[in-house]
Amino acid sequence: MNPLRRRIRQSIANETLQLALDNNTERRLKGRAAAFESIPDWRERRQRAHRIRAKVIERLDDYLDQFIANAKNNGIVVHHAKDAEEAIGIVLGIAKNLTQSTPSKKEDSFATLFDLRGEKVLIAKSKSMVSEEIGLNHALEKEGIRVVETDLGEYIVQLRRERPSHIITPAAHLTRQQVGQLFHEKLGIPYTEDIPTLTATARKVLREVFLAADIGLSGVNFGVAETGALCIVTNEGNGRMVTTLPKIHIALMGMERLVPTLDDLALMLSLLPRSATGQKLTVYTQLLHKPLPGQTRHLILLDNGRSRLRSSPLKESLYCIRCGACLNACPVFRELGGHAYIGRDLSIAPYPGPIGSVVSPGLFGENYDHLAQASSLCGACKEACPVDIDLPKLLTRVRAGQYPSPAGRGGRGEGAGLSPVTKIGLRIFTRLATHPKLFALAQTFASLTSHLLSPRSGWMRLPAFTGWGYSKDLPRFSGKTFRSRWKGRRVENEVRLHTGKQVDTYTGEQAGADAGKQVERDAAPASLVSMFASELGALSGSVYQTNDPTQSIIEFLASRNIGKIHLQPNILDEGLLRRAGIDFTHEPDPGLTVGVTKAWVGLADTGSVLEADEELPGSLLPEIHIAVLKSKDILPSLPDAMPLVKGKNAVFVTGPSRTADIEMTLTIGVHGPRELHVFLVQ
Repeated sequence: MNPLRRRIRQSIANETLQLALDNNTERRLKGRAAAFESIPDWRERRQRAHRIRAKVIERLDDYLDQFIANAKNNGIVVHHAKDAEEAIGIVLGIAKNLTQSTPSKKEDSFATLFDLRGEKVLIAKSKSMVSEEIGLNHALEKEGIRVVETDLGEYIVQLRRERPSHIITPAAHLTRQQVGQLFHEKLGIPYTEDIPTLTATARKVLREVFLAADIGLSGVNFGVAETGALCIVTNEGNGRMVTTLPKIHIALMGMERLVPTLDDLALMLSLLPRSATGQKLTVYTQLLHKPLPGQTRHLILLDNGRSRLRSSPLKESLYCIRCGACLNACPVFRELGGHAYIGRDLSIAPYPGPIGSVVSPGLFGENYDHLAQASSLCGACKEACPVDIDLPKLLTRVRAGQYPSPAGRGGRGEGAGLSPVTKIGLRIFTRLATHPKLFALAQTFASLTSHLLSPRSGWMRLPAFTGWGYSKDLPRFSGKTFRSRWKGRRVENEVRLHTGKQVDTYTGEQAGADAGKQVERDAAPASLVSMFASELGALSGSVYQTNDPTQSIIEFLASRNIGKIHLQPNILDEGLLRRAGIDFTHEPDPGLTVGVTKAWVGLADTGSVLEADEELPGSLLPEIHIAVLKSKDILPSLPDAMPLVKGKNAVFVTGPSRTADIEMTLTIGVHGPRELHVFLVQ
């Protein structure tokens, strides 16, 4: 039995895994459906997004030149890596230079939860699929460099020494009981299954890592060619921590992840979070144009087979924006999980699911070409894709051996990954399917045979060697073939043409008088202010309308017994704060509970506020974030705000930080604030 089939059987038989996968799938699909209801034109948007991604890949060299030139002008140090070895070497070079020039920030306070004092370099890492692709963590640790994953799901699988099982939800294969036992064993806390408690434990541990890290390392969701910006989207706040707190930030980016303009970015951001997590906008959407004062920002652009892929029949796979929607929609992935997608050498593929079954052989060759067989070709992945990638077509091309090889030769040929018996069966099917009379005869024979093999007839199950017999029963074939149904439909159409009556071709019943009419929805316009307040309220944020923000905030602080805050300059009446007994500081202080910042604008349709990303201490470190916003500065939607971020480090904040990495259970407050309060100045 080949390794993939063995792993499939193990996954299906694992009841704990099946429970975890069911929880992840059900909630992801429901969330995605609800999120897309707010943009009725999503089909038109995905077609526009498809055209943009196609244009970028077609003219990739030109867009890369533009992007690199602008990034360098912004002060970002740009590196090129042709493969994994070069990318790892660049990171190692930066780290080794650091050990010779910078004193360590690590202190004795880490002895309780992390033994970091002996590390030469500490890297706080945000989620990056590119780093998984090149095996970065393992390579750095071999050189004595400590890498700590800071995304909650990634942190969990790192403690278990596993690969992520999902592009978006790395720990989707685990239950709360497994995470509770893991934290008990690794972190020494009392065993608990309470997800908020587990999340708070990770927050406590990783907060120390953020503050002590020598280097912050992240992925990049999109690079913007016209401005040289790096766009990074996260929900927990760890992405902002690693890109802002350390003196060195390294961003890893696949060379294809570009959009031409900020307007194109706004379109992608209307589709990515809805597809990935069911959100209208992620909690933190960063646009980084330049390093912060005293900081060095590096960008590593990785090829690693993308140039070969771009010149192959699988080129369309490079349109992918890594939302993970195809994984959630795929009936095969939903039963197996990401760890079942293994290569011939038993290594887990860095990219699982439908897109991974194309990208993995496309980048790494025949070691993963058999993964394309783990698909029903039902088309659910194409329907779910926010950029309309024709994944079934690409999967059939991989099956036909039409993928590039790292050695420079083509794939293994038609039927890659199939057993000899299966190949013979497919040849027989091809013979039947290409001759109408033989196919009609085969349909009749199959219908009769299914009555013998169907469990409802009580005769037998399919034998185990077929794969289906292990866990599936052969369903009884339909009583009528498609041909006979088609003939019946022709009769129904003739009835409709002669009588003018609409007939439901599935039930045969006459449709009602209102059939075919579009249902009209109430579309009473709401004010931008009320829409903004409603959207933010749905995200567990709060809005207070006031004419005197200083006095209102003083009253808020008094109700919480808070006497000292971090305050961004020139927002509130500082004299009035002092007279009220409120102490404040403009300097970073991780020990403070409240931070007050100024919002440039608000977005009515998502409840977001736009701020400068330099104001990290006030908007991310404290447990409570207060933003002051003028009501006249509320804009309808994201595209309206894009001109304001050009050339600036900015962040769209959409509610308090959150995660759903443990059993898809929403938990508010991870690395960022647990509360967001917007004081809206009339």
